[in-house]
Amino acid sequence: MAWFFVSVVVFMAGHIIPGVLRRPITARIGSRAYIAAFSVVSLFLLAWVIYEVQHADFIALWPYEIWQSHVTLTFMLPACILWAAAILQPCPLSIGRKIGFDLDHPGINRFTRHPLLLGMMLWGLGHILPNGDLVAFMFFGGSVIFAIAGFARMEKIRAKHMDEAEYKAILAGTRRFDLAGIVHGAFGWRDVMLGIVLYGAILWAHPYVIGVDPLGAMGG
Repeated sequence: MAWFFVSVVVFMAGHIIPGVLRRPITARIGSRAYIAAFSVVSLFLLAWVIYEVQHADFIALWPYEIWQSHVTLTFMLPACILWAAAILQPCPLSIGRKIGFDLDHPGINRFTRHPLLLGMMLWGLGHILPNGDLVAFMFFGGSVIFAIAGFARMEKIRAKHMDEAEYKAILAGTRRFDLAGIVHGAFGWRDVMLGIVLYGAILWAHPYVIGVDPLGAMGG
């Protein structure tokens, strides 16, 4: 279990330190190279954490029931659609594309400024129940907390690269979370279609990458 904690600490450091040093790093290698390198490192560190979760000592907290996997599958579809929206739509105050944002048509930002992080929160919540052991609970629960904390953190990071008037205007015209945004054009058909494709791809790849078949766990 010790290596699980080591991997988590390194994962957190791998997100905090580059954020603190972003300006000097981007000044030296450029913004695109920074984003590419940060993404590769983040994926590698996440894979390491997942590996340690899978190989840590199993300390049961509650028994597995088939209905718990239904919860996971239910949470994952909106999570995938949110991730698709983060890819396709500009998110000026969060992780994702910064250019192309129109304050008169905020899109996903009318529902949430942070679709990628909100999707991560749903992913974590959806995976807690069917993984009733201590390390998995800490991993998925910690992911939920990490995502929620990222809402304010990302807004502060993006604010540093905007003038105050622009930042305040975007804050006023967008929401961290507002269900009413769903009926005000937050999602387009492309977000939904790409989300469904991501959902299907994850279901297909999960047994090969993670070693667990989500559908098989349901008895299907």
